[in-house]
Amino acid sequence: MSGPKVVFFDLGDTIGVPRVDAAGALAAFVPFPFVPEILARMKQDARLGVISNTPAGATAASMSALLSAAGILAHFDPALLLFSSVEGVDKTQKAFFTLAASRAGVPVGRCVFVGESDAERSVAKSAGMNTSFHPLHAFEVLKKLS
Repeated sequence: MSGPKVVFFDLGDTIGVPRVDAAGALAAFVPFPFVPEILARMKQDARLGVISNTPAGATAASMSALLSAAGILAHFDPALLLFSSVEGVDKTQKAFFTLAASRAGVPVGRCVFVGESDAERSVAKSAGMNTSFHPLHAFEVLKKLS
């Protein structure tokens, strides 16, 4: 099977660390040092998106602002930023992953979900997505889709 490939990343603990303020609100996102380079390399072979659970009240604009301040927003396709607080569904539901593939306009089998949580990867697999436990491992998964 050939065609476009799409890689969706979980945010927290997969490509960075969320920072909360004294009130418990999401105040910043700090990407791991290797992430900007990985995203730039991966973007040469695939469209990139986000599938992330977000705090109640977080909006697409507020999440995009956090990713922009972190210096990584430009790596992602704006149409492929899926946040649970906006979509009304989370990563415990296959619907989140099928929605992501639908938004990307590709078969779910052409998508990769990168996340550190085995439980979340299991849900993504049950929806038909390929999975990776780490951003570097995602390169190997992408090779299999070529």
